[in-house]
Amino acid sequence: MTAFQNLVFKVKNSELLFHTVISISVRILAALATFLASIVLGRYLGVEGAGYYFLAFSIVAVLSAVSRAGLDNTIIRFIGAAAPDKQWGRVSSVLNRSLVISLSLSCAASIAVFFCSSWLANNIFGKPDLAFVLRSMAPSIIGLSLLTLISMSLQGLRKIISSILTLNVIANTFLTLGIILFVITQPENAALLYSGASLFAALLGYFIFKVSISSGAGSVEWSELLQSCMPLWIVVIMGQLVQYSGQFIAGAWVSPEDVAQLAVAQRTALLTSFILMAVNMVVAPRFASMYEKKEFIELQSLALTSVKLMVLFALPVVLCMLLFPSYILMLFGEGFSEGAVYLQILAVGQFINVATGSVGFLLSMSGHEKDLRNTVLISGPVALVLALTLTPLFGATGAAIATAIAVATQNLIAVWWVKKRLGFNTLAVWR
Repeated sequence: MTAFQNLVFKVKNSELLFHTVISISVRILAALATFLASIVLGRYLGVEGAGYYFLAFSIVAVLSAVSRAGLDNTIIRFIGAAAPDKQWGRVSSVLNRSLVISLSLSCAASIAVFFCSSWLANNIFGKPDLAFVLRSMAPSIIGLSLLTLISMSLQGLRKIISSILTLNVIANTFLTLGIILFVITQPENAALLYSGASLFAALLGYFIFKVSISSGAGSVEWSELLQSCMPLWIVVIMGQLVQYSGQFIAGAWVSPEDVAQLAVAQRTALLTSFILMAVNMVVAPRFASMYEKKEFIELQSLALTSVKLMVLFALPVVLCMLLFPSYILMLFGEGFSEGAVYLQILAVGQFINVATGSVGFLLSMSGHEKDLRNTVLISGPVALVLALTLTPLFGATGAAIATAIAVATQNLIAVWWVKKRLGFNTLAVWR
């Protein structure tokens, strides 16, 4: 490597560090907003009411992911490649056409959940009171689908702060303030409040997107979008299965109180991977741009540098969760600290997620969506089979173990695919 190349690497790594620090700072705000919302929900709804709310939210989250048709990473990839060259017509058409697809699917899913809520509550989960919460939460399938895609478009534009605010901060802040100001203690009312907050966040995010770009010619073809997003649709569905199958199965086998403890433990464990999400916000569009320009050495350097940053920031958080889980969960109110072991198990799984790096984005941003699809076609069923096997035997502890193993499996397989397709190992950070 020449002296000039070394200088380029140093400049790019300094730029990565600067943008990552900004992203981490905003991501901390987002993590705090999500964490605070969970604490307020736990304290105002109680452990049983929170159990119904979180179970309904997990159902909505999965249906929202299905309704996005795999367009999340497709939007980042297309906009991340087009934005540096100011191809604003193409940028605008990517988001608008994606929203048309997602809006159609999410409206259908929302209507289905609204009218089938009683059947789901009684026949699938055996919890009749869940029906009221599901009806109130149904509109948020639309809001969550749209705000997520809009956030991805802002990420593609490298509007990191706006992207994180749209995805995590706005809706959770409105939810928290609404519960406190109106003293909401019923889970169905909290669910209705979240539905409104998610729709508002989507509208505000779209306004930010429109003022961030200029008018221009050009557009993306429907066939281009569909060719990219179809493999990723399976990726998103299986990814949600990995994330929420434990809660789904637990919802049918254990009490609402145990579901609540598992849900808050999982939300808390996700704080471990907030650094991964923060770095992904910065590097994903760059991965797309570098691969498009065939800058493969720079791509490898960026990927390995980002792993070092993530492990450095995540390790103290994981240690706190492993050493003081009960004290952390006491923040949610009475009855939640019994989920300490769930937090320890899930934190280990999330740390493996962080230590493997941005492998999912490396594959999807480099056009290897089918490899990512094949990865989750293994990890998704693994999550489901483990949850179905372990939850009846060990309750919510089994569900936590199933989720942690599935998360680790998914990321380790993706590491292998990155090594095969791109020629480097994201775990070899010493290089």
